[in-house]
Amino acid sequence: MHNSTNPDLKTVESSAMWRRFLCVIGFAASLILMAAASRGDLSLDEVISLKTALGTDNWIAIVTQNTDDNDHLLNTFMLRLLGGQQHLFVYRIPAILFGIYTIAALWFAARRWSSEAAVWVVYLAGLSYPIILYSSEARGYAPAMFFAVVSFEMLQRCWERETWVRLILFWTALCLGFLSHFSFVIILISLGGWSLIRERKTGTSFRDATMNLARFYAVPVVFLAGIYLVFIRHMIILGGPVFSRWEVVGSAVSHALGLTDAAGLRLVSVISAAILVGFGIWNLFRQRRQEWIFFVLVLFAAPMLVVTLLHPKYLYFRYFMVCFPFFYLLLAFIFAQWFRNRGIIKIIPVLLIFAMTTGHLLKVATLLDFGRGNFRCAINDMAAATPGQIIRVGSNDDFVNGNMLDFYGLFLPPSKKIEYVLTTKIISEKPDWIVVCYLPVASPVLVEDGAKYNLFSIYPSCGLSGMAWFVYRLSAETETGPSRTLKNVRQTSD
Repeated sequence: MHNSTNPDLKTVESSAMWRRFLCVIGFAASLILMAAASRGDLSLDEVISLKTALGTDNWIAIVTQNTDDNDHLLNTFMLRLLGGQQHLFVYRIPAILFGIYTIAALWFAARRWSSEAAVWVVYLAGLSYPIILYSSEARGYAPAMFFAVVSFEMLQRCWERETWVRLILFWTALCLGFLSHFSFVIILISLGGWSLIRERKTGTSFRDATMNLARFYAVPVVFLAGIYLVFIRHMIILGGPVFSRWEVVGSAVSHALGLTDAAGLRLVSVISAAILVGFGIWNLFRQRRQEWIFFVLVLFAAPMLVVTLLHPKYLYFRYFMVCFPFFYLLLAFIFAQWFRNRGIIKIIPVLLIFAMTTGHLLKVATLLDFGRGNFRCAINDMAAATPGQIIRVGSNDDFVNGNMLDFYGLFLPPSKKIEYVLTTKIISEKPDWIVVCYLPVASPVLVEDGAKYNLFSIYPSCGLSGMAWFVYRLSAETETGPSRTLKNVRQTSD
């Protein structure tokens, strides 16, 4: 009797071992990058969120008294729970956890298709610059992405075998998703539309279909209605730069693919993404997998419907971060299929993920190098160069720079103190320093009513979620030649 091992079984076990190894490496790389990106100064939005969380009298006031669009409720609750911290990265720990949980949830979701798809999605999403960026800052986008994927998975599990535990988890994921960020309505529309179409396709009677939909969505819809009455209808938009819809779509797709967000390349990005997504949806449809309905809704129909109905003045690609995990999930499905083929097709997903990952990691490198700004460094440099105790600083934007100087001024030693000069008083009071943000090109000289300010230093940032500072110092000389006024700087930055 011969003891022999089935060669096919041995090959399967070896392949499974390699897939597990690759997943572990992918998870570790993603976690390390998220943790590394959490270092550095908080961005303006994070500072405002932290002020809201720590500056309110009680928990209820977070919802009832601070109704601005920067108040991502679940994030603000977590910041208040963390309290005052000397090390700012502590405030970003919840985002890191939600970020890595999102990758894990995507891994579970992709396993419905194949173990190969699960490996692909770990690398596609885990090394994505937008997901790393928003999973390493104290905002609501990381938990919103996590609860989006969880609700997608729990709905399917309820369809497979409905239990009260699964149904309650589905409700909880939707409700917490709304608390994370109100763009989560895209997920509700997509899942609700998918459920409705499924009921129609199964031939369920109108009464039974209504009861089924009510069972799944009544609790989340009532919860959303409550948030609307208490918070959303009173919400104040803080504002920001205005972009066209095409700019937002092009920027979102470019960042999702890891490409340079340049105006001339946005059309190429959109066409490339449309081909990939279209191919994936067609293959799901051809294989009679009902997920194709959801992907059409979440990647196309629901975002377009929300933008059309709300017609927001201020629109940014980060508002669609809840869609990003599903973009990578669909790509993982396509890449896994291609990789199982023989010949040249097998090389296509390898080349694509190599190109995408290279683009993402180059952006991540910039994030790790510059962070979201170097505000503490700038303030410390101004303090060191100011002989007295009072550091008199003006700027081109009272709200933006005023908030940042006020917050980071708290980290100065007791012997130094910042005195902020409003933009309307710069001409009369002539502060020692002027801080300029959102300046496309640094001017070597600024002039305010004859007072000359020389460029002292530039403090860069990664761009997205960040803000560069251009610091100018008052000169004893009087400017006589051509120069740039602060008024023109304000016009440029608006």
